[in-house]
Amino acid sequence: MSTAHPPTPGTDLVMFWNLHEAGIERLHGRDEQWLAQCALVGALRPRVLLTTEGWGWHRDGGARFEDAKAAFGMDGALFLAKTGCHQAVFWQRDIEPVDTEHPGHALTHWHGHGLVTLRLPGWTTPLRFLVAHLDPFSPTGRRIEADHLRRYADPALPPLVMGMDANSLPPGDPEPDWGRVPKHRRADHLLDGPGGSDRAPVRLLLGDPSDPLLVDAGAHLGDRSPTFGTVPPTEAERRIDLFLISPSLAPGLVAYASADPHPEPRGDRSPASDHRPVTIRLRRR
Repeated sequence: MSTAHPPTPGTDLVMFWNLHEAGIERLHGRDEQWLAQCALVGALRPRVLLTTEGWGWHRDGGARFEDAKAAFGMDGALFLAKTGCHQAVFWQRDIEPVDTEHPGHALTHWHGHGLVTLRLPGWTTPLRFLVAHLDPFSPTGRRIEADHLRRYADPALPPLVMGMDANSLPPGDPEPDWGRVPKHRRADHLLDGPGGSDRAPVRLLLGDPSDPLLVDAGAHLGDRSPTFGTVPPTEAERRIDLFLISPSLAPGLVAYASADPHPEPRGDRSPASDHRPVTIRLRRR
């Protein structure tokens, strides 16, 4: 599998990945996708890993989640979604957890989100890591979710790293070819009228470009390459897997990448996910 940017002394790698249906596959006795995911995480060795689509991780007292922690060699926190599309934050075992926020299902619209505050060695401040997965079906739902997530951009709190499947586009990204999406699903992604793709949720989270709430890590470093729709079955290619970070972290953002999800040697093997994992490297301060 391809790796992200090479290690840089004095920095930490953070990764976000939508794990697709590997959890569902495992429930049916098929581990190929999951094993490929474990191999890629092992190759990249993120200090902190944020994931979504942890299907089945709640079963048997969280046995599959404990299995994931063991496979990744990391500690972690699981955020149960009322949809079953669970999210998690994992961290290397020398990192100190400070606090965890589990929003109640009554307070979340769809898959929800979760927050962990961690103290990483070499940092002078704790960092907050938020994982989110916005509504895949409704621009209106995503707008509401973004309104609720904006509160985490409070600059009075420790710096924020938000890894998310936004299911919507950032401002400035190219317009996808929505003709590749089934007709009954196109309205999931488009605004009424001539506005084209739904970009409102990410725009709300970024705020005013002259005084931003958060910074789009990929755009900040000039990489707007698609993270979804690039592997079969092909769809409209677009960048929906995002890292949004506090402006105070932007000067220390030294790298951003999206790794190839295909196992090596590729051959006829399926990709580890239909989403590309995204990584950032932050300089300690």
